Amino acid sequence: MNPIAIFAATRWELQAVRRALTTDRVEVVAGVRCHIGQRGNRAYWLMQTGVGPVAARAVAGGVLTAQAMSLVMSTGFACALVPAQVGDLIVGTGVSSVQGEGTWTIENDPVFCDETVRERLLAVAKVAGLVARVGTVVSSDTVVWQALEKRRLQRLTDAVGLDMESAALAAVAQERDLPLAIERTVSDLVDEDLPLDFNLFLSPTGWLNGMQALMSQPSSLGGLNRLRKQRRVAADRLTGWFQRYAQRDR
Repeated sequence: MNPIAIFAATRWELQAVRRALTTDRVEVVAGVRCHIGQRGNRAYWLMQTGVGPVAARAVAGGVLTAQAMSLVMSTGFACALVPAQVGDLIVGTGVSSVQGEGTWTIENDPVFCDETVRERLLAVAKVAGLVARVGTVVSSDTVVWQALEKRRLQRLTDAVGLDMESAALAAVAQERDLPLAIERTVSDLVDEDLPLDFNLFLSPTGWLNGMQALMSQPSSLGGLNRLRKQRRVAADRLTGWFQRYAQRDR
């Protein structure tokens, strides 16, 4: 049986998954560190993509070209675009990319998630006692940090969740005729601004720009602390969900 490919953007998200799915070896495939583990008859490959669609496509494309997989899973944190609580589960029925902050447009690139796999994900959520928000996910190539823009996106797309990588991962899965699953936990909410414009950190001189913005807005420190706590809750829920998933997926 081919392994499951599980992709997460950041090391914090990857660590949350690794706490549940113990890995026993690392292989470098197409320049990507792949953490590999086994539960029963099922092998898992866990990979960090980096933030954003370009990084996600590059990593997934390289790994999936070199290694046969049975399922592509996009996981990590997401913004809820519907009323939700931090730590709730976002389970995608499909994903599209969106572009153009302020004048959002939906790209004509929808990819649908595998229904059988989705039902299994929801069954695990029920056992784990997690609230699941089910529906379309949209992916942006920028960090959507203002509540105003989040609400605009929700009205345009009727999506339940927002991230930056799922559409790119879905495109690679579709190219290779692999089933797709999207399972993420809520780290920020539709009606709250993030404490900073985190797009500042994504440029080549990002940390310098970001730190300058932080020093010029000391009031954002409280917001950063709130976001850190929210992401800790999201990480713990992600770990708990994967623990249940591994127990049932054998």
